[in-house]
Amino acid sequence: MKEKDLPIDRTRHAVYTRKSKKCVLRLLHRWYDDPACKELWEKIQLQYCEFLRDEPPMAGAKIKVSIYDPVLIFAWYKVVPDKPKLEEVQQDIFDCFMGAFDALGKVFNLNRRLDNRLASRIFQKANDIRVKEIRRFPGSFRMGSCSYDRENGVIRYSFTQCPNAEFAKRHHMEDVLPVMCNCDHLAMQKLHACLIREGTCVESPCCDYCIVGDRHPIAQAYELVKKENGLLVSVKK
Repeated sequence: MKEKDLPIDRTRHAVYTRKSKKCVLRLLHRWYDDPACKELWEKIQLQYCEFLRDEPPMAGAKIKVSIYDPVLIFAWYKVVPDKPKLEEVQQDIFDCFMGAFDALGKVFNLNRRLDNRLASRIFQKANDIRVKEIRRFPGSFRMGSCSYDRENGVIRYSFTQCPNAEFAKRHHMEDVLPVMCNCDHLAMQKLHACLIREGTCVESPCCDYCIVGDRHPIAQAYELVKKENGLLVSVKK
């Protein structure tokens, strides 16, 4: 089915990106032949539309890619009859959501003071956008805090509401969420940084971020541990 023919209300919702479509098709072809892929893809498209029926409208949000592409991944996982281990598709999901960090890592190094300060400005700008958007889109990302320790090069911010986590809870698909959340750790590693995160919106009151260069003393005080559900969390050594 062509995307223009998808039965969704375009005044309320947006269509997934070509990049996420390419990712899902690649995953389908990894395990199924062409006829099966075609049939499953149409089912995934319809499941995507079905998911959106009761979702809060966010078609006009600036960060809609971070909302609608994950819905397509949820639809893929719900439809495929043979559920792959999510760790097997982690790299695919990362490439889909945050593949640009591969190139950024060749330029940025958050151990460098200038790059660290620039990163803090980028996070602050993203925070400002989300603070404004939550007024128009109550179901979007809700920021808890955002701060920067300029002297020590420590970026901190948090979410008290994540639309991906809320979606997973509504549809009882919390088991799929770690493959998306873990992308944050992988992205920071590309920037020679360390994301210290002890909880996410699925199992904690907020999703907390502490970002430093990977040679920072704070980074050395934590280790990355994979929980039973596949979620990567930071644990003090």
